[in-house]
Amino acid sequence: MKNIFTYIKPSGARLSECFDSGKFSFKLCYDGVDKELLLYDVSDESEEDRELYLGHTAEEILASGRDILGEALTKYGDPEYSEVKRVFPKITEKAFSFLSGPSSWAGVTVNTDGTVFPQLSGRDREPKPIFTPTSVDSKLGSITPRQVLLDGEYPILISLHTDGEESLEFLYFTEPFDTDRDPIVWIRVKKYRNSSPEEATVEYKVAAISREGDEHVMNSNPPCEELFLDALCDTVSFWVDFAKSGAEISIPEEELSRVARGAVAFSALTFTGDHPHYGHKFYGKELHDNFPPNYIWSIEAACVMGRGEWAKRIFHHMLDTAINREGRICYRQGAGLHFGASATEYAMLICLANKYKSVLGLDGVSGLKRKKLMGMCDEILAHCQPCPEFDGIVLVKMCAEADTNERVNVYLNNNLWAIRGFDAICSLLVGEDVEKFARMSEILSSNIKTMIEKHSERKTRFGTLVPFRFGYTAAPLTLSNCEDTYRPLTEEEQRSYFGKARTRGPETDEQDITENTYSNYRYYPEILCSMLLPSELSDNIVRMRESLGGEILGMTRFRSWIDNWPVLHYARFLIESGRIEKYLLLLYAHTAHHGRPDLMAYYEQITVNGEVKAHDCVPSLLTNPIMLGWMFVYERVCDGVLQLLSALPKKWYNKPFSVKGIGYSYGTVDIVSDGKTLSITFSSPTKSSVELVWRAKDKITLDDITVGREFVEDINGNRIILKASVSHINLSIK
Repeated sequence: MKNIFTYIKPSGARLSECFDSGKFSFKLCYDGVDKELLLYDVSDESEEDRELYLGHTAEEILASGRDILGEALTKYGDPEYSEVKRVFPKITEKAFSFLSGPSSWAGVTVNTDGTVFPQLSGRDREPKPIFTPTSVDSKLGSITPRQVLLDGEYPILISLHTDGEESLEFLYFTEPFDTDRDPIVWIRVKKYRNSSPEEATVEYKVAAISREGDEHVMNSNPPCEELFLDALCDTVSFWVDFAKSGAEISIPEEELSRVARGAVAFSALTFTGDHPHYGHKFYGKELHDNFPPNYIWSIEAACVMGRGEWAKRIFHHMLDTAINREGRICYRQGAGLHFGASATEYAMLICLANKYKSVLGLDGVSGLKRKKLMGMCDEILAHCQPCPEFDGIVLVKMCAEADTNERVNVYLNNNLWAIRGFDAICSLLVGEDVEKFARMSEILSSNIKTMIEKHSERKTRFGTLVPFRFGYTAAPLTLSNCEDTYRPLTEEEQRSYFGKARTRGPETDEQDITENTYSNYRYYPEILCSMLLPSELSDNIVRMRESLGGEILGMTRFRSWIDNWPVLHYARFLIESGRIEKYLLLLYAHTAHHGRPDLMAYYEQITVNGEVKAHDCVPSLLTNPIMLGWMFVYERVCDGVLQLLSALPKKWYNKPFSVKGIGYSYGTVDIVSDGKTLSITFSSPTKSSVELVWRAKDKITLDDITVGREFVEDINGNRIILKASVSHINLSIK
């Protein structure tokens, strides 16, 4: 073992680096913590074996209306993560990672060649780099590096350039408490012969656009070792502490848990404290900060991953700074500066408030915050209006997506979620002033049933189809740019249909590819996850999406690429409707392919060829931790029942696993298995019955339960109903 450095702070905290058995590692010791963190293995240059597209071409995959890959991987039941990982190329084209801290207003991005860029600002779409590897070594710095994160998940980036004989390593980080919009990037440069890595030479640098006045001095007088290592020690300690403060996950598929932990950390550094940012580069611009899904999914993720205090702060920050006295979210899009929040988004925020009211500190909420919560429902209520085009029936008429906010129509998702939102506000708040919402919920429920009965298209090849928008067809020609169409198209129809894409403004033809593809990636999933449609109608929508270009590898298609950032709506429907093979496929595919699991960068849109189509965003980043948390602990939308293990892969039931601190409405749950006995601990006694799903068997009897029968209230197939008012349960099932 060769010691590279040892740094001891005045407080006694110690950070050291050593080289042993071909690996560089840090060792951190402080306040009882003694943790080893892998930097990288110098010999690990292997690329994972891949069977791209399972022998098909990318063109064949895109042309097909069916999910060729997804169907193959779920043919025999639960998919395997290792198999899902193999079928797409690694994202390399236009890929990047990012670094910052929770105190900084923005951050920096690092391209896959190691070049560091500041965050975009103003009209600057192409900022100049603040550091390039070739400025250190023109030869080695020009070689495409291997990039990893500290211990695979912490926000400290290592970029290794090697020609086989020599290696040039850059270690990049920013301090967590750096408040600058453009934080200082600390860069350690290590160079060594591959035959003797332990004999490395080291130098230290910094880069920061905000310190451009001092740039010459900083370059000629780089930071001393003590200054640099003090900043490094603080940074490593901060992120180790951060990881300890949330849910603990140890499962058979290690990469899934690593991404869950890392994604939460990288969402924290994307945010500024409790203030959201949508992502980086163009999505780091502040006009995206109040995009409602930023709040919806960050609050859900914080609650699910055992960070209730953070969720509470985010929610109250939203109430204080993003919503006016009347309850309107200040989020405008397009040249017309129209508001961009949909009724669905308002309602989902109210449902979150009601679901997690104890966690979010909303029990008995009063004053201005109560007024704003009421106002959010008033905003929906203001759009509940008699519609002359539908015989004067009262419906929600509102935009359904910020990109298309000039399209103000009667969307089914808005109406269904308005019902959910009105019911939630009546549960959250007490008083005569909420009765108007209860009345409107009843009116909408009745009117939507009437509209579905009147406007559905029957006898399609998928069964009866409900329209995603009333006054528009219930049978879209396609849901993407696939070649399989609902009916045969002439060449002229194909040119007209596929050639037009008008995001802003109303459509001009009977069928519009923009409207259809937006319905696929948002409107249908939001309809489905409301759980208010009869199951037969939901099943028909699923069959249509599976046939008309709705999915690739379980992920959501948009035009000729994949746009999976809003997919948590569909994930919720899949788990609640018991489509667990597809749920697992979606989780695995998103984790492996919709970003870079090695860099914790998850993008809004990607192509099947390994290219970033749109920059990173928080909802995409948080898809893995939320879905992984729901795998173990999920509360149904339809009735609020708490389910445990409802999406656990069948092979995991006889393997050891441990999840601790997974959140739900009334606290947290620990579930630990040694492969034989299951131990379940609730942070407080359960308020009602809990449903434990045992997917390893199709049916369970009381005789199958060898330990813990006293906790069983009932058994329904492979669902064990556990008695209420318990805090700890041990179960063994043979």
